[in-house]
Amino acid sequence: MTNRLFFDGIVCPMITPIEEGFSLDRSSTTRLLKHLIAGEIDGVFILGTTGEASSLSLESKQELIRLSAEILGDTQIPLLVGIGDTSFEQSIALCSYAKQYKADAVVALAPYYFDLNEQEILDYFLNLADQCSLPLFLYNYPKSTHFNIPPKVIEALLQHPNIIGCKDSSADSNYLSSITEIAKKNEANFLIGPEEMLSEWVMKGFHGGVNGGSNLFPKLFKAFSEALKQKDLEKINTYHQLVMRISNEIYALEGGAYSYLKGIKAAAASMGLCKNILIPPLQAGGEKFNQTIEKRTGKLLQELNTLL
Repeated sequence: MTNRLFFDGIVCPMITPIEEGFSLDRSSTTRLLKHLIAGEIDGVFILGTTGEASSLSLESKQELIRLSAEILGDTQIPLLVGIGDTSFEQSIALCSYAKQYKADAVVALAPYYFDLNEQEILDYFLNLADQCSLPLFLYNYPKSTHFNIPPKVIEALLQHPNIIGCKDSSADSNYLSSITEIAKKNEANFLIGPEEMLSEWVMKGFHGGVNGGSNLFPKLFKAFSEALKQKDLEKINTYHQLVMRISNEIYALEGGAYSYLKGIKAAAASMGLCKNILIPPLQAGGEKFNQTIEKRTGKLLQELNTLL
């Protein structure tokens, strides 16, 4: 299976800039993509959890694919497109649309409505891989699906020539240990979601990260990735501490499962990258929240401008 596409480094799970009325904000999307390009990000992943894909209309998803492909078209930055859906037909259709606009790969959650057994999970992804016209990443995110893709199912799925890897956002160390062993035995891409765990698991065998903070600070995450490749422990520690500050100061200001997304959107708005609008049922922070995020983001930017 040496013909697989290979990704390493940092892939940005891009937020989706939204207008009042919840349509795609084209100008902010263009500005954000150019910000990521300038930050030398290693890949862009649209229509994921951080991109609020489950709340977007089909029209907005297609528009985002077209615009992202257009902006990234003159670069060497890979475009990954989320196709996870409770409708198998819809996932295949979105994959075909991404293929039409020359995306590099697609990413799929397991279906998250029905309680599936291991064989059903295996068969679902095999059928998806058979019919997908682009290379496929598995996406393990039990916070949304309410189950982990079993490691033995992942290992079996990696025998399919069109399945090229797995993005894991479980934040479960025991589970990660299991699939790290699989990563070592298979020519596949394993990418870690929670950036708080990036250094530990890349050093243990993962190939990179899909990290939300790279929306805000792509140069930091690029530098972090390079330090990990070079095994520069001093720089790794410095960048890890900064990433933990981002987590504590921006993601965790309010409790709740999606407080990180509220923080990222508010921080991006304070940087002039997009409007501070989330799609229902999610809600943007209030005035005090936004003021605090703006202050903290500004301080982090000052420090990063000195460091990088």
